[in-house]
Amino acid sequence: GSRTGNKVLVVLPLENLGPPEDEYFADGLTEEITSRLAVLQGLNVISRTSAKVYKESSLTSKQIGEELGVDYVLEGTVRWDRSTEGQGLVRVTQELIRVADDTHIWAESYDRDIDDIFAVQGEIAEEVTKQLDLTVLEPEREALKSHPTENLEAYNNYLKAMKHADTGWNNADGEEFERAVGLLTLAVELDPEFVSAYTTLAVTHLWSYNLGIDRSNERLEKARLAVNRVRELAPDDPDSELAEALFLYWGRRDYERALEIFERVQRTRPNRPFAYIGYMKRRLGNWEEAHEAMQEAFRLHPRNVDLAYQISRTHVCWGEFNQARDWLEQALEINPDYYYAQLLRALLPLLAEGDIERSEALVMALPPNRLTAYYHFRLAMLERNYQEALEIMEGIEYEAFPSGNFYIPKNLAIASAYHALQATELMRFHLDAARIALEQALERCPRDPRLHASMGLVYVYLGMREEAFQEGEIALQRRPVSRDAFDGPRYVLEMAKICMILGEHEEALTRLEMLVSLPTELLITESMLRIDPFWDPLRDSPRFQQVLQAAVGHK
Repeated sequence: GSRTGNKVLVVLPLENLGPPEDEYFADGLTEEITSRLAVLQGLNVISRTSAKVYKESSLTSKQIGEELGVDYVLEGTVRWDRSTEGQGLVRVTQELIRVADDTHIWAESYDRDIDDIFAVQGEIAEEVTKQLDLTVLEPEREALKSHPTENLEAYNNYLKAMKHADTGWNNADGEEFERAVGLLTLAVELDPEFVSAYTTLAVTHLWSYNLGIDRSNERLEKARLAVNRVRELAPDDPDSELAEALFLYWGRRDYERALEIFERVQRTRPNRPFAYIGYMKRRLGNWEEAHEAMQEAFRLHPRNVDLAYQISRTHVCWGEFNQARDWLEQALEINPDYYYAQLLRALLPLLAEGDIERSEALVMALPPNRLTAYYHFRLAMLERNYQEALEIMEGIEYEAFPSGNFYIPKNLAIASAYHALQATELMRFHLDAARIALEQALERCPRDPRLHASMGLVYVYLGMREEAFQEGEIALQRRPVSRDAFDGPRYVLEMAKICMILGEHEEALTRLEMLVSLPTELLITESMLRIDPFWDPLRDSPRFQQVLQAAVGHK
């Protein structure tokens, strides 16, 4: 049982007995049953992110139950037989297993017309509450029986979209998000009152925005319209409040208001994945509280890969590299394909020991994508292999390298290598191209601090002092450390770089002194500051020696 005295249940992914292309249907159904049961006050339901890990697992339900620390496992199969008249028949079997003695306490199979799919989900949820002897309050009973839409085609598009949205999030893949958006747009055209589809649409737009794939005003506006529609259709629904909170969190970066909503909803819906509470407290600079909240959430959702990864990032920010490594191992044991965890694991030897070679070997083994290419380039620069860095860039088709808190046009990266080689003409040629690319990007995303920071670097390499400082300042104002303790330090570092290139070494040191007093995951650990050629002009300064000493631990 849980520490709250509640019974704990996991809904395992339904096994698809139909053709492989119906996989999305089995996954979607699993999620729908999970979210119905998650509304119950007296039951702790393991999040679907954690349950999803056991798809096609060879473990028995008893073993899975023990690994997750649950009391009950709900598992089953589904087959959608489209061959008959109309939309076809669907057969769902479900079994409820008590983990302690491996007893099957209930089993049922439902053969229904596909039109009855919601009724079946409701009956399964009702039956589970009865078997577990749970008291169900009236609003909960409504939620157990709900019909998200009367339109099957809309529902089918919605289930397909969830698959694409998940893949997009796992692999930071903008094209997958677009596929999801297309299907969800179809779903809400077919049924303009389909709340869940609008909610997923809003979240998909926000993911794309937050991951830095598309920070345009149009993207944010689309998210806002979807959230408004959800609030209009279901003003009292906790999920609709959460959609609004995510908009405030990722879209507006209003962490205080978002946090209030999350904490309020958590009281009525203790089963929702409340990892976000920890993430927001961290942004607000409440590091210890944030860390506790994340650990607490991980105890409830022990197979949530993102939580393990985020806890690891907190340890990196504190300079606790061994703990960081342990949490990354845990994340990758849960999902070996989770790219961000693979990337951070590859950078750890560099951050912890300044071991460029070890990090390089690990980066080379990562799946090819923009960030892999970018860090391959950065490592060559750190090794002072500027010629090799240029060759890496020439072999790459990407025009820019976006992440959550930087956006580097390819031409700016090339220019920085030519700057290190003191090849002024070639540097200027690439800076002009970078400036044009950034101007175009700023037209679409005028509020994006990443673009202003990069523009500041373009100006500084061109020797345009005033303009460089101005752009650096804009980035700092858009994302100050006081309002975002997690992303804010990035823009202090960009300012330090601008000062360095201008030869304003004392000013650069002032920025560095501030940075090493903060928890941060930037590449300015003690080991990194020692090896990065960028800081060479400061090596003899006594102030720099003090910065190195201060950079050891950040807690």
